Amino acid sequence: MAEPIKKYKLGLFGHPVAHSQSPKIHTEFAQRFGIEVDYQLIDATAAELPEKFKNWIQSAHGCNITVPHKQNIMPLLDHYTERAHLAQAVNTVYWRGSELWGDNTDGDGLVLDLQSKDIKLKGAEVLIIGAGGATQGIIPSLLAQNVAHIDIKNRDNEKAKKLERQFERCTAIGIKNLTAKNYNLIIHATSMGHHGLSPELHHDWIDSETVAYDLSYGKAAEPFLKAAKELSAKQAYDGLGMLYGQAALAFEIWFTKKPDF
Repeated sequence: MAEPIKKYKLGLFGHPVAHSQSPKIHTEFAQRFGIEVDYQLIDATAAELPEKFKNWIQSAHGCNITVPHKQNIMPLLDHYTERAHLAQAVNTVYWRGSELWGDNTDGDGLVLDLQSKDIKLKGAEVLIIGAGGATQGIIPSLLAQNVAHIDIKNRDNEKAKKLERQFERCTAIGIKNLTAKNYNLIIHATSMGHHGLSPELHHDWIDSETVAYDLSYGKAAEPFLKAAKELSAKQAYDGLGMLYGQAALAFEIWFTKKPDF
């Protein structure tokens, strides 16, 4: 009599999470390798997270973490990787023996997507609009690809200044020192698109070789991508490919198998 196939319990902690594509993506990845997964969505407020996470993770193979908990989860873990330390954020949790580890695959997932689109990063001049956790999560991976420089523009310039102090080759640009230069890559990393808005874009930033990229996907990315195209950006992409990229890297951490996407 054949033994029953093991089903691996996975999940996503966030608030809200009902809209997430992660169950679909990871179930699709698992099917390619003949792996059975039960991928659950766990909605938890910041106050609920510690108890819900500690109870749930004991019987789980691992989990993903999304907003607003990428920093909140860190005190609940035993260790985290160097790239999670650099990003000061965790999006993937896994067991190593009896200890819980946190990693961050967001930045490398972005790089995978950009590389799949033949977007050159070495020597690139980059502008990131937004200075929150998403930006902090992608800067180390972009720097590792030897971009020339990263400018960071944020409504609260002190947040951008903090990232300038933390990372090499990064400069906070405020209203008073807006640069008049063309960028090779402009990344939108704020939540404005979820409200149907786009950050202001200056025509000096964009020429016929500029690539625009929104870390959001679907309708939330449309305002920024539309604004970039109107200023003649060469290409404009949403972050769906990054979502698949970071998920593929998380899947590899859990199962030592890396799906193509």
